[in-house]
Amino acid sequence: MKKLPLILCALFSLNTFAATYSQDRGIISTVYVNPEGAIALKLQDGFPKAKGDNQCPNANGWAGLKMADNVIKSAILAAKTANLRVMVTIEGCEGDWFKVKDIYLN
Repeated sequence: MKKLPLILCALFSLNTFAATYSQDRGIISTVYVNPEGAIALKLQDGFPKAKGDNQCPNANGWAGLKMADNVIKSAILAAKTANLRVMVTIEGCEGDWFKVKDIYLN
């Protein structure tokens, strides 16, 4: 009986690490950057799969990172400049934004 709380804690912690994600495709309509290193984007048709999967209940329609790697920034800017279709992987929240896990350029 003493081991029951330990087992329950282990089960709940495993569930916490089971990350889910969603992927939305589209053309980038708007890009936001700031001097602190943040970048965010909007897709022309939004992020319907991320919304449907409830990735970030309070998301304001933007997906981004507060401190983004230069490779991610370059990919987003290249896709916007060339009007390329992208696939954005969303995993949770980054403040009021959907959090970008990765981005594929098509």
